[in-house]
Amino acid sequence: MEAGEKIGLVGRNGAGKTTLLDILAGHSEPDSGSVEHPGGAKVGMTAQKLYAGERGALSLQQEIISAFEPLMARERQLEELGTRLSEDPSNALMERYGKFQSEFERDGGYEYRARAASTISSLGFAPEDWKRPVGSFSGGEQGRIALARLLMEEPDLILLDEPTNHLDLRAIEWLESFVKGARSAVIVVSHDRYFLDAVAGSMLELEDGRLTRYPGNYSKYVAEKRAREEQLARKAKANAERRAQLERFVEKNRAKASKASQARSKQKLLDSMEKIEDPRRSSKNVRLDLGGQTARAGRVVLEMENVRYAHEDADEPLLEGLDLVIERGERVALLGPNGTGKSTIMRLATGELSPQRGMVRPGNNVRLAYQDQQLARLDDSKTVLGEAMDATGFDAPEARDLLGAFLFSGDDVFKRVRSLSGGERNRLSLAEIVVSGANLLLLDEPTNNLDIPAREALEDSLLEYSGTMFFISHDRYFLRKLATRVVDLEGRKLRNYLGGYDYYRSHLRLDEDSKGRKGRQRQRVRPGQSKEQNILATRLVAVEGEIDATERRVASLEKELATSELYSDDKRSREVFTEHRQLKSTLDGLYADWGQLLEEAEETGL
Repeated sequence: MEAGEKIGLVGRNGAGKTTLLDILAGHSEPDSGSVEHPGGAKVGMTAQKLYAGERGALSLQQEIISAFEPLMARERQLEELGTRLSEDPSNALMERYGKFQSEFERDGGYEYRARAASTISSLGFAPEDWKRPVGSFSGGEQGRIALARLLMEEPDLILLDEPTNHLDLRAIEWLESFVKGARSAVIVVSHDRYFLDAVAGSMLELEDGRLTRYPGNYSKYVAEKRAREEQLARKAKANAERRAQLERFVEKNRAKASKASQARSKQKLLDSMEKIEDPRRSSKNVRLDLGGQTARAGRVVLEMENVRYAHEDADEPLLEGLDLVIERGERVALLGPNGTGKSTIMRLATGELSPQRGMVRPGNNVRLAYQDQQLARLDDSKTVLGEAMDATGFDAPEARDLLGAFLFSGDDVFKRVRSLSGGERNRLSLAEIVVSGANLLLLDEPTNNLDIPAREALEDSLLEYSGTMFFISHDRYFLRKLATRVVDLEGRKLRNYLGGYDYYRSHLRLDEDSKGRKGRQRQRVRPGQSKEQNILATRLVAVEGEIDATERRVASLEKELATSELYSDDKRSREVFTEHRQLKSTLDGLYADWGQLLEEAEETGL
């Protein structure tokens, strides 16, 4: 690795990625070979046992600030010099103080406290958390604290193992920005493809104990790997055809006296010939099939109205005045910062929790399946086979066939559920959901602990699913591919975005732009703009006005669709359905126009 280089490390679960990082960090010794850090380069990696013992008594602020110990020591020296200077204002001492102060400022001495505060805030910690002992935080929160401290410390090489786990979208975007701008070299193991696209300058693939390097980010790696595999597949086909040709010749002529010598020669050639395997045949992957028909649910599959929910002994409610309507066939993503109540909404939807006020109502003929983030529904005391049989009603041969599609083969099915890794638990849960016959899937972080091939198989299968999805995810590739609508949990209520993830992100940027203009409306036409910019600005304002008006009308129709009175009037219900469908189609066109105009505006510097 070169100084400052950013490398993504990928490979299937169990390929040895974490083991490799441990060797690079010096936590494990290789059986042979060597690991060298020229010039005594410092390597940083978050520890497995984070804040046990005395270290756990430090406050969050103290732990983060301690990353700047060298600067803090120089700060104390600068203060001592200042005290001496007040007593002895000699030219030599003033010159020394000035030089020391200039170097201190150059190295960020006057900024490190602000950097620490910004980092703590960006990773989702509230000001009231800053004085809490780090040992009192949950495992996920401690992971975020250790990550923040490591990044602040800026060693020569940073090793990151799944750093986006336990981070919400805001924190992931902050981490992306930090890694890209870090002076340190970075090796990052991640299953977050969007993150790898943003930060990696090259990719390493660990497969069968060997590393293969690919230039470019994750998307370029995928394209290059596919091209290499196709080339190797062509070679494998030609190789197989040539081997078959030689084998036929040997078999046909070995017993013939006139051809025996040639047959032996061909056999030697066959024995010395390398057998090239088709890489596509050797790869094993999860086989998901959600493409079958599900029972047809009513038009509205889930409705929440004016919901209030507070945890026991809480001073403030977690959710207040929350409204939500999900229609048949939608794939709705639920987003929001960690701790705002997303999983609580899921549990309210299942009936596991009841609101203190308001109404939660599933639609007619709705059969739901719920995968919670902790996978708590799995029985740790059972074997994998026993769990699958009890959950699905299958007999042993049927259950083994199902589990085989999810890479549980041989004696794997007799493992206890408690002994499974996070990825294996997730695969077992998905296996049960696949055959549940549900027409409404409630999924809380369904890609957690899945490697990239398994995530891609899940995405492809969910795209074929004919039912309705309501899901929580921080995987932006997953969100972009699947979400047809986004609801954002903000201030105890849901804000509706009538488009996919890219539309949601565009609206957030627009909202931030509006706030930056101190509450002024979308006034894009400004003095000093070119004619082209003025035309684009006028068109953007017009399209945004149409979008606002259409969204308001769609929202009004959706409220009407959610009322039972509508369905007693056949004529009116048909009119509402027709108008709603037409307006959704109109919105899709407006969103496309708006996105194109935004790209043109960026190109012209608007």
